[in-house]
Amino acid sequence: MAGKDWEIVQEKAFTAWVNSVLDKRGEKIADVGKDLSDGVKLIIFLELISSKKFNKKYDFEPKARINMIQNVALALKFLDEELKIKVQGIGSEDFVDNNKKMILGFLWTLYRKYRIAVISEGDKSSEEGLLLWCKNTTTGYDGVNITSFTKSFRDGLAFLALSHKFEPESFKFQEFESMDPIARLNAAFDFAEKGLGVPKLLEAEEVMRGTTDERSLVLYTSLFFHAYRAKEEKARLESSKNEMANRLAGLENSLESEKVSREQLIKQKDQLNSLLASLESEGAEREKRLRELEAKLDETLKNLELEKLARMELEARLAKTEKDRAILELKLAEAIDEKSKLEQQIEATRIRGAAEAQGLGLLRKNLDTHVHDLLKWQKLTMENSSSSSIDDQIIVEVSGLPFGEQVKHLATKLEAENLAIMKLLNQKEEDLKAQKLKSSKSKK
Repeated sequence: MAGKDWEIVQEKAFTAWVNSVLDKRGEKIADVGKDLSDGVKLIIFLELISSKKFNKKYDFEPKARINMIQNVALALKFLDEELKIKVQGIGSEDFVDNNKKMILGFLWTLYRKYRIAVISEGDKSSEEGLLLWCKNTTTGYDGVNITSFTKSFRDGLAFLALSHKFEPESFKFQEFESMDPIARLNAAFDFAEKGLGVPKLLEAEEVMRGTTDERSLVLYTSLFFHAYRAKEEKARLESSKNEMANRLAGLENSLESEKVSREQLIKQKDQLNSLLASLESEGAEREKRLRELEAKLDETLKNLELEKLARMELEARLAKTEKDRAILELKLAEAIDEKSKLEQQIEATRIRGAAEAQGLGLLRKNLDTHVHDLLKWQKLTMENSSSSSIDDQIIVEVSGLPFGEQVKHLATKLEAENLAIMKLLNQKEEDLKAQKLKSSKSKK
């Protein structure tokens, strides 16, 4: 395909594409080489295909060349910075000067980005995905085996299969199998244009000879892909529309069956208003009670806090009481132990006192015996018989004294008497020895 023919294919395809996008804003172009030159429709087009807002200020009705260049420059900056699409070799002047070749190259870059790169089939995308989609879509058609864009579409069967797959009721595929390739291609192009809305971009003779540029074939077959997707989307929308219509009809029927008179509605309205007033009154009363309950709750919480503090103080005092009780119990145990010891001491003292009393009784008995003996000795030794007896003297001395003092006094007297007796006995012994010695001398 000659370069001029390629430009014609692109111009037809891109004009249709740009118009399908601009139609959303009520805009349209007739010549892609001229109608984008002021930058206004170019900015609108970029906003629509990217779904991003163009936030820069630009001239909506540029008259001077400089204003047009500024608009296009802003559009290209938006494309670069916001959409992250690099377009090499084109500048603002190319649009303003209607450089169609550069503009078509620019649109081809955008078309590949937004119309071909988005195609995916299986694990393939872009041109490879488009080729695989064509292959899968035409599976089962006799004589169709798509392996490449340059060879698989030359006999017209592939394009016929794509058209028939879309509108199987519009024609019979088998009726065209016996035709020559050019006839099949022209028939396929006609069916595609009438049934799918795909413009006739290619020349049957050039496709059959294999001189059509591969980019033209890619561009043309991509229109089939998007036509299919549009049909699926339309079918989905129609289904949703029908579903909504059915639901709406059901609602209308329901409303019709449940329709009531205006008087009943007014009566119901009055009843509802009365009920609403009653509810509002009850709500106000409940609000008042709620505030009272909240006040009581606050007071209760305060009392609970005070009770908590009192309980903590009581617990502290109880802990102290328990501690004091433990100390008192310990002291009580010590007192009981001390009492037991004292009782033991008292018992020992009582036993000792009883023993001492018994001993004192024996001592008194012995003293009485000694006193009796002393009296005998006194009678033997006393030269003055008229003197008072020792017994009477002792009785006088101890009379009025406590029993213990009496014992001590008697013991002292007894000791003194014993010493006197011993002295007397010693004197008697010496006298006897002297008499014996004198008697022995006289005998001699």
